[in-house]
Amino acid sequence: MIWTAHNVTPQINIDRFYSFFEVHYDHGYDFPGESHNFWECVYVLEGNMCVSGDDRVYNLEQDQIIFHKPLELHKFHIDNPEGATLLIFSFSMEGNMASHLKNKVFRLSESQKKICSSMLDYMRDNLAEHFPSQTGGTKNYILPFEDTQTYPQMLATYLYQLFLSLIDNGKISRVSMAPDALLFSKAVNYIHSQVCGQPSVREIARACNTSESTLKRIFKKYSGISIHKYSLELKIKTATELLQNGSSVTEVADRLGFSSQAYFSTCYKRETGIYPTQVE
Repeated sequence: MIWTAHNVTPQINIDRFYSFFEVHYDHGYDFPGESHNFWECVYVLEGNMCVSGDDRVYNLEQDQIIFHKPLELHKFHIDNPEGATLLIFSFSMEGNMASHLKNKVFRLSESQKKICSSMLDYMRDNLAEHFPSQTGGTKNYILPFEDTQTYPQMLATYLYQLFLSLIDNGKISRVSMAPDALLFSKAVNYIHSQVCGQPSVREIARACNTSESTLKRIFKKYSGISIHKYSLELKIKTATELLQNGSSVTEVADRLGFSSQAYFSTCYKRETGIYPTQVE
């Protein structure tokens, strides 16, 4: 008998976890915002929240999950009177299908919720067995990584099931259509279009047909940082991409409108912790 081999080509690969925890936040909690060079997901177990990722704003409810791609600035606010219980995890992911999850929010189907439920049961059981004193309050599911060799791969396997199911037939959720959210998106898109320049707050407000005070308010609301800080972080993010694609430090400094290579290097070091010459 002749046997035919059928190759299994991995479409996504998760090789590192940076955080994995279950937490309850009370009404009014405001996460100030961050960006990092790996993925992050927020899954709403109970309650609802307002979350932003770059220029997109969503109102998430129970059983919805958002994907924050690497270097995406993300922030959230808990506006539910009873608060919200969240599963938050961050990880490195590569693969041909990874890009299908960028800029996405999904509402989980019954079968997808079962995958998450099984994963939560597995993590809770392991935490209770190996770290019984850590089962109250915030549950840090990274703790069993050092005690159980199979644990990290089991978590990755659960996520492979969930992510591949979402790629195949996930129900995508729409962005918020609230006036403030739409104005924030318009302003961010304008800043992106002017990344090589130095647009002032007045110029951005004029382009968005709004006042400077309103613009500052919505940036605080959805990004947690000032307009100047947002513009600088965008420049640093763009600079990183250009450097990784082979541009020189001088070329990047000139292209992004920095007054000198030295000033660019100083800003880059302050924002990232490394000099632009150290980017790989």
